[in-house]
Amino acid sequence: MTHSAIDSCDKTAHATVLAQATENGGSQRALEIREHAYRRAQALVEKLTIPEGSALAATGSFAREEMTSKSDLDLILLHPAGLNLDGLADLWYPIWDAKMRLDYAVRTPQECASMVSDDSTAALALLDVRHISGDPELTEQTRRLTLDTWRRELNKNFNAVSDTAIARWRRSGSVVAMTHPDLKHGRGGLRDIELIRALALGHLCDVPPLDSQRRLLLDVRTLLHQHAGRARDVLDPEFAADIALDLGFDDRYELSRVLAHAARTINDATNHALSTARNALPRRNHVRRAVRRPIDVDVVAVDDEISLSRNPNLKDPALVLRVAAASARTGMPISDSVWPRLENLPELPAPWPVGAAGDFFELLSSSVHSPRVIQQLDDHGFWEKMIPQWGHIRGRMPREAVHIHTIDQHSLVVTANCAARSVSVARPDLLFLSALFHDVGKGYGRPHEIVGAEFVVEMGRKLRLNEQDLSVVETLVVEHTKIAQIVGRLDPTSDEAVTMLLDAVNYDLLTLNLLESLVEADAEGTAPGVWSAVLKLGTQALCSRARARLTSLTPEPPEFDIPLDIGLVPKTSNNFDNDLNTGSTMNPGRESGNATVYWKGRYMRESVRVLALIAAKGWNIESARFKMSGSDEAKHVIAELQVHNTVGTGFDPCEFVQAYKSGVYSSLPSIRKSTSATFWVGNILEVRTADRRGGLGAVLGVLPDVLWLTMSNPGATMIMQCELAEGFDRAKVERDVTKVLTNG
Repeated sequence: MTHSAIDSCDKTAHATVLAQATENGGSQRALEIREHAYRRAQALVEKLTIPEGSALAATGSFAREEMTSKSDLDLILLHPAGLNLDGLADLWYPIWDAKMRLDYAVRTPQECASMVSDDSTAALALLDVRHISGDPELTEQTRRLTLDTWRRELNKNFNAVSDTAIARWRRSGSVVAMTHPDLKHGRGGLRDIELIRALALGHLCDVPPLDSQRRLLLDVRTLLHQHAGRARDVLDPEFAADIALDLGFDDRYELSRVLAHAARTINDATNHALSTARNALPRRNHVRRAVRRPIDVDVVAVDDEISLSRNPNLKDPALVLRVAAASARTGMPISDSVWPRLENLPELPAPWPVGAAGDFFELLSSSVHSPRVIQQLDDHGFWEKMIPQWGHIRGRMPREAVHIHTIDQHSLVVTANCAARSVSVARPDLLFLSALFHDVGKGYGRPHEIVGAEFVVEMGRKLRLNEQDLSVVETLVVEHTKIAQIVGRLDPTSDEAVTMLLDAVNYDLLTLNLLESLVEADAEGTAPGVWSAVLKLGTQALCSRARARLTSLTPEPPEFDIPLDIGLVPKTSNNFDNDLNTGSTMNPGRESGNATVYWKGRYMRESVRVLALIAAKGWNIESARFKMSGSDEAKHVIAELQVHNTVGTGFDPCEFVQAYKSGVYSSLPSIRKSTSATFWVGNILEVRTADRRGGLGAVLGVLPDVLWLTMSNPGATMIMQCELAEGFDRAKVERDVTKVLTNG
């Protein structure tokens, strides 16, 4: 089931638009341009005086009556062996004098036939040969010899023919996938229609109905030549905008979608023709029983193709993912016979089974084979069932002119680039998922980073990612443009740049490392030259300095004292001192919304009372300092906390002290789940986690005896450092801290 059969409404809509595009004034104008070019060429060749006993024949666009105003004139002077060809150079002057570009050859019919054996590209041109003037028997002999040779060559060297097409596709890319599509040589372009016809002339396949698709490509190419003022096969965005208007489309993006749909139809037809042709070729090997080698549950390899077992469970919704993962893992293609059998599989439940989630990540893990397999899944209607947002970006042109791929193909290229880096990162699964979704949010009228982050979290839940992993992939998609922005605007070695990046990655080392890999893969997948020396060196300098700041733990015990055992001192906008005993302002000024809380207690966990009071009032703790103080006989804890009133109700120091002493507030609120990381230097622990209400108290509640503690929250990330008293179990501390922060 190809795209054209997935959705009948979509098929009808595209067919209607395609029909309108080939019937409007712009299409008629393109047809008139081709007819005029053909008549002009015909008039010129009629002026040619060819030697007696020879024949003049047309090939290429002239033979097919597809010439544009900028096309070359392709001619062959056919002659029998031994014919005197003196003075032949004067033959072509009428064409040269008319300033028309001429591509000519002088050959015998036998020489034309031998060219077919040497060059399959030349064969495609010679198969179109058409008589113009002179001895028609020479032209007919050439056509007959060429066809006979072509049919023999297909039987002997079919792989060479398909390899030539594959090499052309690799050079020119896909009309479906490229933002600058090659209308003639690209995959799904005009040359593929010629290839299908050539295979049909070899009696290996039928010619499918592609008239509308061919007409659209011809019209676009004709108008491209007009707007560019020269022969050109690559449709650049600046020309696409004018051509879209000529053909009655709203903009170049609508033209791109219709063009991509036409090219996909041609591509499907080409694949089918090649497959049919290969199966129609005579088998040279003796008949043998195919060896079936198990690959996975209900998945086997047969003759180096992925197939299904004899009695697969066709009620297992995860079967399609096992098939796809096996193809990506082994590199073997999926047999054409598999797809119809998978069509009626039930939908995957949400969340997906654990095995299906693993197969999905394995599907993304091959830098060589993943794009091919995903494209096959998409062609047969399975991929959009897994990624519902894919239909929105399929064939969609990005707004940024620098891109060379459509958004869907760019996403696959970047994912493949990330797969090539799988051994250089700690969590390749999160990197692959982020790469796949990093641009999926484009085209919704909102920042695509934000939309994409929403989509990747939704997908992550289907894949059973925990909250910490969801936070990582969400951050990667939201911030995937951050490094390029910083490098482009700031000195990447500056403290400001490093702080900006660390704020973006929530001071998380894993996220930083994954983001660095994603940025490189994204730039390399955008266009040649985007991963420039400036961006590369800037990214390396920025990320290495950010990494150094995260990993070089240099804690210092806080040195401070407090004026009150319990008290609240609001800060004012004029920064004058406040009366510490009453909290009244000695020099009146407006409250800034910030205040300092002082506290003294017998032991660290007793601070839960003041922390619970702060949480109950809805204040954020911006920073905090705790330390053990006093002599051995009178040990106690003192604390200084900077708080911010988020609700704008001001501060009442007296009420705060009374509320604390009442003992009403003694329990902390539950905290939301989020990612966390821990680092150690000796007995000193650093905890990094998302800043949230109750976070500091939650950590204090599970720590053993603490000698001192500091906390700050740059970039909405709580960074807490503390020194633990001797005798603790490090593994237990890490386990308890991680549990309370990630499980809530």
